[in-house]
Amino acid sequence: MNALVETLGALLLLAGALLCLLAAVGVLRLPDFFLRTHAATKAGVAGSGLVLLGVAALLGEPGVLLKAALAVLFLLLTTPVAGHLIGRAGYVSGVPLWRGTHEDALAGVLPRAGEPDAEAHGDGHADGPPVRRVVLALAHGPFIDAAIAQAVLLAQRHGAELHGVAVIDVPRLQNVGPVPIGAGWHAQRMREHRIAQARRAAADVLQRFEAAARASGLRWSARLDEGAPRALLREHCDAHTQLVLAAGAWFDQGVLGLRVDVAQRLDLALPRPLRVLG
Repeated sequence: MNALVETLGALLLLAGALLCLLAAVGVLRLPDFFLRTHAATKAGVAGSGLVLLGVAALLGEPGVLLKAALAVLFLLLTTPVAGHLIGRAGYVSGVPLWRGTHEDALAGVLPRAGEPDAEAHGDGHADGPPVRRVVLALAHGPFIDAAIAQAVLLAQRHGAELHGVAVIDVPRLQNVGPVPIGAGWHAQRMREHRIAQARRAAADVLQRFEAAARASGLRWSARLDEGAPRALLREHCDAHTQLVLAAGAWFDQGVLGLRVDVAQRLDLALPRPLRVLG
């Protein structure tokens, strides 16, 4: 009997440890906040519960068994609720969904920061000038398709013209760092290669934007600009223009793999505050 109990306890400990490991891998590797929360709460609760039960089975004392059972019950009652509240807070605050998400079941049910429907009227500026043009700064990144879709919705909401501008940060791409004597030709080839890559990526993003814009029924336009993003984007903005950006990308167009807070890095003082979508 003791051998059977010890075997059961060992199996519970092993299963719990494996589930905790699975939860840890999920937190590290899953692609967005909501999936990581799911891994931490579901596998974490089951893993911790099995470890507690395994320890109780190995010790075999009634008091320990009671304490382990109460601890597991406490985990089952509290952790799912905490996970739900954390997930809800993340959704409402606008944490990006994984780009592979096919359906947002909470769209229209809960308000969500960063989406056109999350604000009642006038994009949060009901007393200001009407929005006549929505300008989307196009940068290749993980949330560009979501940003394009949300920019279309925003323009439709205001009955505004939609304008897409793909910006290539040429000064940043040309900065290859210190160049050793005699390696100037190599540095120049690297600069040219970076800019050529950025142009191809920008062309791809422009094609995606144009396809969405054609299907929207809106008046729209698109262009490609090369230079310093801050100066170029400021030229497109006035009191009747809403500038929107895609989250998690910069105007290297993915060539340098930069992941920055685009709004903070631009630091633009505009008549109408810019919005980050994605």
